Amino acid sequence: MKDRSETPIKIQLLVGAIILPASMMMSAAGQTFKSTSLDQNIVLLKESGSLAALCAKDPEIKECKFAIGEWKPNELERAKLEVPMCFDKCMLDVFGFYKDPDTSREIPAVRTKDFDGSAPSRGFEAIFYPVALSLFRYEGCAGCALIYQYPTKVVAILNSQSYSLPMLARGGYYIPSSLRRAMINSQNSPLTLQATTSEGDFTVNISAIATGEYTKMLRLLQYDKVP
Repeated sequence: MKDRSETPIKIQLLVGAIILPASMMMSAAGQTFKSTSLDQNIVLLKESGSLAALCAKDPEIKECKFAIGEWKPNELERAKLEVPMCFDKCMLDVFGFYKDPDTSREIPAVRTKDFDGSAPSRGFEAIFYPVALSLFRYEGCAGCALIYQYPTKVVAILNSQSYSLPMLARGGYYIPSSLRRAMINSQNSPLTLQATTSEGDFTVNISAIATGEYTKMLRLLQYDKVP
């Protein structure tokens, strides 16, 4: 059954909130932390609702400690000067910070599409954030509204290696550190997503241009420094 209950922009905002949230609170004094990756804290990430909130509880999580986000405001402002700033959305296959018109937050992302060659109004749109992916299938016709579907399962394939992407929210998926590292080490390699929806299995082709822009984002925000 086709799902019309949530629009893609709501999914983008939810995933964006998880990836680059508003602020970081001070952690409780004397609390003991253990350095782990977000891979071991996916449930806590979903429960916290934002990476900043999770970093407040455990600032030694590797992504919090080494990468740049709103929890490192000075470094983030410098990074913003090096890439385009867009309103609402950036053009396809370009890494930039888009300014959400509702919250005025500036979110790093790479937006791309895999168009269905037999029907220009049908295909997949993918939005890459530093550690998450928003993915949906769209289908429309002349004179009717677009219909969106959100995959129930997504598997990424890079250089013949498969990576399961855990679901964070409807249409939102976590990008594991192993895939991030593989993409950094294989810059400009095309990526394939195997997406399962209520209408079957689909192959989503992500161009080398888009993956190159995603690895550019990871490097600029120092996710390549995460062990």
